[in-house]
Amino acid sequence: MNKRFILLCLGIVALSFFKLNAQVDLADPLMPVEKKPNFYIGPVLGYNKSMHTVELKTFAQDPLCPTFVDGSNNGFFGGLSFEYLLGEAETSNSSIIARFLYNNLPASMEQNDLDLPTRVISINGRDTVETIEYTSIVHKNEVKYDLVTFEVMYKFNPIQGNGLGLTVGPTFDFALVKTQTQTMNLVRPLNAQFRRDPNADAKGYKYTNNDRTIVIQDGDIPNSSAFRLGLKFGVQYEILMKGGMYIVPAIFYNFGVTNLNSDFDWRVNALQIGVDLRFSFISLF
Repeated sequence: MNKRFILLCLGIVALSFFKLNAQVDLADPLMPVEKKPNFYIGPVLGYNKSMHTVELKTFAQDPLCPTFVDGSNNGFFGGLSFEYLLGEAETSNSSIIARFLYNNLPASMEQNDLDLPTRVISINGRDTVETIEYTSIVHKNEVKYDLVTFEVMYKFNPIQGNGLGLTVGPTFDFALVKTQTQTMNLVRPLNAQFRRDPNADAKGYKYTNNDRTIVIQDGDIPNSSAFRLGLKFGVQYEILMKGGMYIVPAIFYNFGVTNLNSDFDWRVNALQIGVDLRFSFISLF
């Protein structure tokens, strides 16, 4: 899916460049200059630094077990943007920008248990002995969170004739993937493995890596919402290129208003850095 999306964006850019160059070459210098268009369209690509703010018990039924506190990871976004300039295009300093995006906002959470007395099975040659050892255990929780996003932003250029712009507006996100994989990994001692829980199947646990890893959860996040409402604000700069094309680098902060999970205060925020390529609508046809 990601490869198809990238190829689509590259196709739009190539088509637009071809149209713009053809118009410049065939222009008659004796003809009057056409009025600047109000409507622009183009691809969007960018980087997400996603940040999940939450406190999750590794085992909800055991208050002594460690707690995952927040998590972050690297993601991406991409799609199409539409801009409509308000007022006369030549003097306009504000616009409405709408975007349809695919957003990837993952998170990685980790907690360590060091020198913790744990009941394990020690392996000495061919013999196995159930005993209590001081162990080092790493708890991990890998969250996948992919969304389809529609956002509407108001842009204002505070300095007339300058490309600097301030933007703000809501985002409406619909989750395509919202899963987590929580594991418990035995780091040391090396000659040991977890003692299998007789009720593992009922609890949904799985043992891997020669019983040195327990998969605690692997699937959809329980009681998670398919809808996310966000508030996005940031700064952009418009660079006018040949033929009326704009390159618009921008940086945003995307604040999650709603919770990912109804049981916890679990918000997903993101620092987003990207670039829009915008072409006049008429140049594409």
